[in-house]
Amino acid sequence: MSPDKKPSIAAALASSATRECRKAIRSLADTKQRHEGIHEARKAIRRLKSLLVLAEEPFAEPLPGIKATLDQLAVGLSPLRDAYVALNTARSLAGPRPSPEWRHVLEKLEHRSEGRLAAELHKDPNFLKRRRQLRELMATLDGLPWQRIRLRTIAEALERSEARVGRSHKRANKAATPANLHDWRRKARRLRMQLELWRRVRKTTGKAGHRQAPGHKEKTHDMSKLSDALGAKQDLRALRATLRTLREPEAIAPLLEQIRQELKKHRKKS
Repeated sequence: MSPDKKPSIAAALASSATRECRKAIRSLADTKQRHEGIHEARKAIRRLKSLLVLAEEPFAEPLPGIKATLDQLAVGLSPLRDAYVALNTARSLAGPRPSPEWRHVLEKLEHRSEGRLAAELHKDPNFLKRRRQLRELMATLDGLPWQRIRLRTIAEALERSEARVGRSHKRANKAATPANLHDWRRKARRLRMQLELWRRVRKTTGKAGHRQAPGHKEKTHDMSKLSDALGAKQDLRALRATLRTLREPEAIAPLLEQIRQELKKHRKKS
């Protein structure tokens, strides 16, 4: 391709998919910042899945198998990430001068987080198995029929994603269960990722002003704000559930009250 020639939409999407795979592989190989590497790998996996869903019609046959592999990788890393998020959420609530109760809990949460990481690295040293799965997946992605993707393909996929967010929102409003709120957040986050990806692809292909939906930028911002707000509440609820498993009711009672007050603030903001 000459320097002046812009890639096609299909080529730009295929390149983005490969880039996310490589990002996940590099992140899992990060031995200096294990927890950050896990976080970045999971984000890359989510972005890749969001990208592939944009082509769910032309990729109808191979997509279920690919999604199953990505889900397996993400689910396998979730307990490690969840334990680290619980620790960081607790650190944020504890502040720079933790009370004796928070110090006690922080020690337990850190032990829990590092213990899970050590156990997983014992089963999959340096995450070599997962990295091999991602390299194999990258080869599978190369063979997908990217050339079948058209502007209409993307537009219709974005409409479906937006409709899914709307349905999840209705379910969460009707019954604000943790499962419904999590589903709403997950779908909002996916739509945000798809909108961000599509903006980058349009820029790369020289189609930045072509068929851009009205309010695209505002919609991306709204989805980002929504997923962050729902994520913060989810982290607080997850920490509350974790503290209750410690079975130390007297010690954690003031901490649970602090979490309750934080959740109350979030409800007022939303």
